[in-house]
Amino acid sequence: VIIMNAEGNIILQTPQNAIFFKTCQQAECPGGCRNGGFCNERHVCECPDGFYGPHCEKALCAPRCMNGGLCITPGLCICPPGFYGINCDKANCTTTCFNGGTCFYLGKCICPSGFEGDQCEISKCQQPCRNGGKCMGKNKCKCSKGYQGDLCSKPVCEPGCGLYGTCAEPNKCHCKEGWHGRHCNKRYGASGLSALRPAGTKHRQYTPSPKKAEERHAPPESNYIW
Repeated sequence: VIIMNAEGNIILQTPQNAIFFKTCQQAECPGGCRNGGFCNERHVCECPDGFYGPHCEKALCAPRCMNGGLCITPGLCICPPGFYGINCDKANCTTTCFNGGTCFYLGKCICPSGFEGDQCEISKCQQPCRNGGKCMGKNKCKCSKGYQGDLCSKPVCEPGCGLYGTCAEPNKCHCKEGWHGRHCNKRYGASGLSALRPAGTKHRQYTPSPKKAEERHAPPESNYIW
């Protein structure tokens, strides 16, 4: 092989017995390989550590970027407005979350069971609290004075209605037939000595006054008003 320049001078002459080989050409991948990737003989990009994709165009972040964050280089996330952190997992809250709520993003809260509202400030009960009770979250009611129970549906009578009455309203007993009194401890037709003590009261000796004794022995009147 003889190679000549423009003036006709010989610049390279190879021996007649020289052996020539085909020039090696690098494989080509459609679209090219980015970020240091190279195209293999199968025309597929082989990517370096930290990158992936058909053209090695995507960076790999571990842990992955959250909340819409974009991984621009291995291990580096660009976070959207309202988020920050290594992988955009933390939110910038402009408000406070109450009752154990967790800040989500831009003033929004994730509320625990039993609460709702933008700030988890509203308690919710599956069944409404009765008689003026207030829901305190997780189906718990704070009862107003005079009521008790899970839903504040039971009235409270102090010190109680004894064995012969039931509490119908706060401090108001409904007595069984034949019984009366504030605590249903008095029996119709019985003397004052046989009146039952209400639950929780201390025992005291009953001594009728002279005036009451006279009234007790007075002859009965003909007209009674019941």
